[in-house]
Amino acid sequence: MSDATPALPLEDLLNAVSTQLERAQSALNFRSQTAGLNFAVKDFAMDMRAVIDIESAEVRVRPALPGEAGVSTLRIGFTTVTRPMLEEHAVEFEAEEPAIAEAVDGLSEEEARRLEWIGVRNLADMQKVKAKGGQHEMRRLSRLPSDRLKQALKVADQRVVNSVSGISLDPGQVQALDPAARHRLKITGRNLTRQGALRGVTVNGAPAEVLELRDDAVTIATPGPVLSGALSLDWEEGAPDTLAFDLHQEGRA
Repeated sequence: MSDATPALPLEDLLNAVSTQLERAQSALNFRSQTAGLNFAVKDFAMDMRAVIDIESAEVRVRPALPGEAGVSTLRIGFTTVTRPMLEEHAVEFEAEEPAIAEAVDGLSEEEARRLEWIGVRNLADMQKVKAKGGQHEMRRLSRLPSDRLKQALKVADQRVVNSVSGISLDPGQVQALDPAARHRLKITGRNLTRQGALRGVTVNGAPAEVLELRDDAVTIATPGPVLSGALSLDWEEGAPDTLAFDLHQEGRA
């Protein structure tokens, strides 16, 4: 490796090793179904002589050259995890939430990384911190300038409508419902209950019944099946939110 070889972020090294270990585990699982399995990998450890550098608040590493000075030794260990451990530490995936750097204009990569270090990966995480009164602690730990943090918090407080999806009901539920409530749509978003009451929802110009309103979702019933069109949410405060949707790939409404 030459001196010109760039160093890699530390997480890239760990992700590369863990991905290869997962491939090895998959091969062992496949072998157990074909030729049988006589052993398993329980722990894996490696020592790596590396040069460690910090660039823009990011730790970077590269393998050391022979005889190179200022070399450190990275000792990396992997061990098995159980299903209860995975379930205990699992974080619910928020598919509609963009990364914090994408959601807040003017946020530098370093500032976004500092927020990610303390667990603020997107606007939903920022809202959770604010709800607990942790703005001061977030600013202190991330070392984010006051004006930049205020800007991010303002964006996090804005009402956002993200997507529309169909809700499937089993035949027993459908028969028990009034015909007008048998076709349902779910509208997902953020801050849907914090900036004025919802006065009504229309789908392709026709009124829809609001069955449930939460801060992150609205469930509505339409008079008949609707697979595409335009949906509008009318609020007491602010302009209506309009969203085009197409559920043909879902095949239901």
